[in-house]
Amino acid sequence: MKHIAIDIHTHVEFADTLTIVKKQYSDEEIFSRFVVATMGPRSAEINKGLMPSLREPLRDIPKKIRDMEERKLAFSILSATPFAFFYEIEEGLAVELARYQNDRLAEMVKRYPASFAAMATLPLQAPDAALKELDRAINKLGLRGIEIGSHVGGRELGDKAFWPVYELLEAQGLPMFIHPHHVAGMDRLQEFYLSNLIGNPLDTTIASANLIFSGVLEKYPNLKVILAHGGGQLPYIFGRLEHGYQVRPECRDFIHKSPRQFLGNFYFDILTHSDEALRYLVSLVGSDHVLLGTDYPYDMGDNGPVETVLRLTGIAESDRQRILRDNAVVLFKLNG
Repeated sequence: MKHIAIDIHTHVEFADTLTIVKKQYSDEEIFSRFVVATMGPRSAEINKGLMPSLREPLRDIPKKIRDMEERKLAFSILSATPFAFFYEIEEGLAVELARYQNDRLAEMVKRYPASFAAMATLPLQAPDAALKELDRAINKLGLRGIEIGSHVGGRELGDKAFWPVYELLEAQGLPMFIHPHHVAGMDRLQEFYLSNLIGNPLDTTIASANLIFSGVLEKYPNLKVILAHGGGQLPYIFGRLEHGYQVRPECRDFIHKSPRQFLGNFYFDILTHSDEALRYLVSLVGSDHVLLGTDYPYDMGDNGPVETVLRLTGIAESDRQRILRDNAVVLFKLNG
């Protein structure tokens, strides 16, 4: 049987990314600032040991295609590894990094058009430059939206400096994919890889709630936002956001309708690692707002994503088709 599934959450890395970063930082500074600081010392040392085995699947395209075949995936929407957001570095270097990565992503798509499309990365700490790079990435390079972090050096995604980016995305009808990084609560998440197990979904939840309550989604009602890892805690605490809007005046400072009215702006990958949670997610948001995603090649990913969707009970075959493929075709404006 021909594979049909599309993976919207799969990462790549380019060797010269670190070469560019090293113009400003030493190897030791890169490890301490961008690895240890994001996950704690023990997890950082474990990840340091894992990196040699991750280099090939992150960088070697034939390897990625072979692994897609093994996982019954027909096509992938590529995005840079979140370790390469580098929102904390100086603006000129950030612009250089974003342009380099976007050029490489576009080259991969051009070389393997039957296997890949890609999302751009942006130097969001420099919002004016980010807007120019977004225009270049979409209109010159042909990239299909953006991947952004859950905050930008501590600035929340509701910050009005980023609104022109959202305006252009809405006008182009392309999505933004929010991937957590440098997560909140690190003072309490140092052990047991809790920075990822709890911190990643937590930071996605903060980002999505901020987009709601800051008024971004009221201002840009057609903006499409994909949330990694099943949307973090957002689907499971949505009633709490609703209740807060009803009883707390600060929740109504910038919006004039209930958070539920913005739920349709969000799309969610399948990475819940729980059949029960995934069934609930589909029941809450509908099969037309859930997409297959693997988080390849990381160990917190799903190596059997098609089977994960096929195990879902209580849904029609048309629902399964939407999750496996159709939603991605529509969101990323693929050719079907």
